[in-house]
Amino acid sequence: MKLYNPGIDFVIVSYNKIDYTRLCVKSINQFWQSVEHTIYIVVNYVDKDQEMKLHYDLFGQQDNIVILEGQDQSATTNIGKNGEFTQNVVRTGLIDQSEIASGSWYGAWSSNLGIKNGNREHVCVLDQDTIFLDSYATNLLPLLDKHKFIGNRWCPGSVFLPQLRKGTCTKSWEDGMVRPMLMLCKRDLYDEIELEKYVEKGIWRSSPWNCDYRDMTGNMTWYAKQKGYKWGILKNSFRDNHRPDNGLWKQHVLDIPYGEQCWIDETPIFFHATRGGFRSIDALKRWVKEAENYLK
Repeated sequence: MKLYNPGIDFVIVSYNKIDYTRLCVKSINQFWQSVEHTIYIVVNYVDKDQEMKLHYDLFGQQDNIVILEGQDQSATTNIGKNGEFTQNVVRTGLIDQSEIASGSWYGAWSSNLGIKNGNREHVCVLDQDTIFLDSYATNLLPLLDKHKFIGNRWCPGSVFLPQLRKGTCTKSWEDGMVRPMLMLCKRDLYDEIELEKYVEKGIWRSSPWNCDYRDMTGNMTWYAKQKGYKWGILKNSFRDNHRPDNGLWKQHVLDIPYGEQCWIDETPIFFHATRGGFRSIDALKRWVKEAENYLK
């Protein structure tokens, strides 16, 4: 059995919006003070030199932060006249044959890089447009006594049905997965999966966005299903066309109507800001303002 340092490694892929990353980091340092932690920031970029310099200037003096060079996304990124950006390439997943945005593919690979560089007992992968809301968030760790991993949202359905793998069904690629903007597990789960050598054996080749077992959703959910493991899903205010309004969005502590908030017990501990079409410049500015005010 491998020995790891105590505490938790946080992994954040930072792309294009350094203020998001700054606020995410601030929330970790503010609410996880009681737990030893290291933050791995993996920088994806269009202009590598510029982005790396920005991140070193902002975070380079903090002892608990490691900055890593991520993926070059210039070939797939469209920059709009107001500074908004979109990804113009999709990739075909090798498990279910669904089309996945290239940004998700790059994000998963860069998350892998952060995970592989860490050496603490626990790993938490976060989207950069997230913040913790309360020091009660440290109660995530005891949940791993009963669950192999914790995610912030469950997408019902089954992406692993044969007709989906053959590409004859058009259900969302997220169906049947734990959909994480927060993904927490003990590092030995990664060791366990690695020992199975699924990629080498050809049992699977990738997750739905062409990444190996260290992705945050596809293969992790698939693996847990094969082993009969339990995973935990946080109480969540998320709503869309498939999930009716549960009224929880009215309890948001931030004035972000399009985001999602998560709880442990009755304490709000986590907020994810943007998704889908809510990536306008005004929406981005609103998130920075609201998150900044909350963390003050």
